[in-house]
Amino acid sequence: MKKNNHLIFICFIILTLFPFDWSYAIETSLTVEETSETTEMTEGTDTEQLSDSEELAAEESSVTQDSTTEETNSVEKEKITDNIDMNVVSNEDETENVTQRALKIASQDEDGFWLVDSAATLTEYLKDSQKLNFRLTNDINLGSTGYQLRDKMIIDGANHIITYNKGGTAASGFYANQANAVIEIRNTQFGNSDGSGAVGYYGIISGISAANMTFIFDSVDYYSTNGQMIYNIDGSVIMRGQNTIDQRGTSTYSQEWAEINYVEIQSGHTSIKHSGTTEAFIWSSGTSSANPHARTSQIVVREDAQLDVQTNGNVMYGSLSPSYVVEKNGVFNLDKVTLASTSSRNRFFAANLTQPITFDFKENAQVDFKLPLPINLNTASGGMSIGENADVSIDVASGTVFTSSTSSQFALNMNKAKRASFAGTSLGTLGLNGATGINNLAFTSNYLQKIETFASKTNSTPTQEIFKSASVLNVQGTNFTNIAGSKDPFSAQEILAMRNSQKIVFSEFIDVPDQLELYALEASDTSISLSGSSMNNGSPATEVKFFIFSDEEDANDLRNARQIVTLNSFDGQINTAVKSHYNVVVDGLNPNTLYWAQMMVINQAGESAFSDTELFATKPQLSNLTADVTTTTAFINGELASDTGKWTDYSNGEAAAIPDQQADFGAKYRQVTVEYSKNKDFPENETSAQIADLSGDKNQKFSTKLKGLDGDITYYVRVRVAGVYGEEVVLAMTPLTEFQTVTEIIKVEVPIEMAFQTKNSDLGTLNEGEVTSADYPIINKGNTPTKISITNLIKENTDANQLLLLDNLSGNSGQNELALQMLINNDQASPLFLTSDLASNPLSIGTLNANEQKNLTLRGKYFNPTKQAIFPSYKMTFKVEKNEE
Repeated sequence: MKKNNHLIFICFIILTLFPFDWSYAIETSLTVEETSETTEMTEGTDTEQLSDSEELAAEESSVTQDSTTEETNSVEKEKITDNIDMNVVSNEDETENVTQRALKIASQDEDGFWLVDSAATLTEYLKDSQKLNFRLTNDINLGSTGYQLRDKMIIDGANHIITYNKGGTAASGFYANQANAVIEIRNTQFGNSDGSGAVGYYGIISGISAANMTFIFDSVDYYSTNGQMIYNIDGSVIMRGQNTIDQRGTSTYSQEWAEINYVEIQSGHTSIKHSGTTEAFIWSSGTSSANPHARTSQIVVREDAQLDVQTNGNVMYGSLSPSYVVEKNGVFNLDKVTLASTSSRNRFFAANLTQPITFDFKENAQVDFKLPLPINLNTASGGMSIGENADVSIDVASGTVFTSSTSSQFALNMNKAKRASFAGTSLGTLGLNGATGINNLAFTSNYLQKIETFASKTNSTPTQEIFKSASVLNVQGTNFTNIAGSKDPFSAQEILAMRNSQKIVFSEFIDVPDQLELYALEASDTSISLSGSSMNNGSPATEVKFFIFSDEEDANDLRNARQIVTLNSFDGQINTAVKSHYNVVVDGLNPNTLYWAQMMVINQAGESAFSDTELFATKPQLSNLTADVTTTTAFINGELASDTGKWTDYSNGEAAAIPDQQADFGAKYRQVTVEYSKNKDFPENETSAQIADLSGDKNQKFSTKLKGLDGDITYYVRVRVAGVYGEEVVLAMTPLTEFQTVTEIIKVEVPIEMAFQTKNSDLGTLNEGEVTSADYPIINKGNTPTKISITNLIKENTDANQLLLLDNLSGNSGQNELALQMLINNDQASPLFLTSDLASNPLSIGTLNANEQKNLTLRGKYFNPTKQAIFPSYKMTFKVEKNEE
């Protein structure tokens, strides 16, 4: 807070002079007893602050650069308290020590750092402008002596402790007043662990009036119950390494943690516990044009750094523009609840701000705010931006998360955040209050954003879970309204859930896909069209796999699949983070086969379970169909495809798949019906049908005979096949199988007269009585196969009546017996015996196809050849008929 200096005593400055070197420490010795009591003004005007700075500047410039003259200068002191228990070294003792030190040879470490074993040594080193780097070898007590630091100085405490008592004097202990100076202190503890030894509200290093000074603290611990760590009004502080700050007290000098414009947590982990007697954690009032951070109050947590703060103060005091930035992988934990004290300090900002307010939490940032009261925006514009994969939680003990004036321009934007939790105790949770139609709440997502609403912030079960990919809303208190054109607007029920909430959690939602559905459509003889859908739970599919099995028991194991089709290009597909649809055609299947299909969807969260199986059957396939015609009869023969498909062996996994395996799992055909018609369109009333005979191991071969066809007509043939499912499918060859019948003509030429005889020359020989004849042709001169048979043999004369016709060659010699045979094409192995019994038992000569000829010859034996010659005469009847077989 504002420090006001009052002249309370005069001190004498003892100057130890070195030629041409004016950067030495100022040693202060008290010569007049403290007689006045001072008070601290906790709040003041900018004019008072400027007056302060001018007085301090005057104090600094009062040291004359005269090597031969001692001068005294009035140093204004402020509110030295009665409880300063540090030993003030007497002027005489210190002078003696300085003299002794000057006689010693200064020592340096290997890296060039000057080794400091006492405050006196440091005093001597600071007189040399060439000495910039110092390393302690002992704990040192600076007392109330002033030690002016300058640009590029580094003090390495080497894990030692520095104590001091600045009281209310800026030029006590370490101080600096050089524009643009950068000063670093590392590996040092300031104050004792019990909180003593670091007294004063001008900080470890007092930044006097020069602008744009930067103080760097690297692995510095600070313990004080009566002090303030940072004072650099128009400058910056950078924290590196591991820094532990415990600044909790109720004494006069226990005020803000820092008076500054810019705090940067550059690396490492800085932990601050702060409770003071004034209103804020940080007071920002710097407005110098030489200060690049003027008129702002900034906390920046750099990439991979962490800042933990517990404070009982308002986060910022002042009316400047605040900014809180957490860079990639940075962590910022702010707890204003644990150490909370008076209600006036429970606000986020001590003043009602009008300047823009910025919260910028970048990629992978982790932010946790625990606040007693809402973030009070007043009329300030600006916004809170939560970046990709960031995790942010803001919990307010009483009220909404934000409060603002009507028609506020402040907006909350979440761009692919991992999680953003907002909790309070009032309906609507957020408390934003934008003008009508203004977008002040928006989010996008890499995957799917899950919005959970809770009736109370203490509830663990949400009242509703809402899933959106991206949306834009206007928030006015408890009213949430979709912005026109929002990509994924909220329903009325969803808006009501947000309105009635006291906690809203936005979180990146991604899970393996589920709710898989698969349908088999439009099966052909060798392919199937599959249509599947899934709920992708926040991440579009990277792959969709379709599995084809030939046995239901093989399902749910890709090693048993007959085919696997992988979809990894989604042009023409509906592939989103939510409900998605995929279509694929699987080729190369086996005809007339039962298959079971499954699908699996893979997204960035992993792979889904298998879908339920979907049963389908490929259709029968016709390989060939022929017709052999004989006038008005047609012989139909054909074959259906069986086990002509291919499959891939995945038994050793997809990577070791063996393709082009021959199918052997096709089903049997159930029935084939041959349909024929004179009309190639096969109208029902002009189409005839006949069930075919089936053969083959899968009933794939079929045949039938079509009879009674009209002559001289073209017929068209197709088949109706009942496959494995029993459902009939009509199949035809391309072009259609057709055949032409002809008018039936039966015309067979048979012999009109056939003569047989014996030879007298054969008498007395083995051949006596043998019957011979010429060859008599029988010819089919018609156009249809014709059956020929002998149906009767009638005796025509007395000689014939005297002979007994035998049916074998075992007659009785000297008897009137005759064995008369008919040979066909001289086939002596199959003779036909002509007897009087032909009327009852006709003899078949066979079937003559069109234009076919057979020769008939009479043979046999007459068993009484020596008797007087006889001349029997017979009438033989031939039957000629169409062959219907």
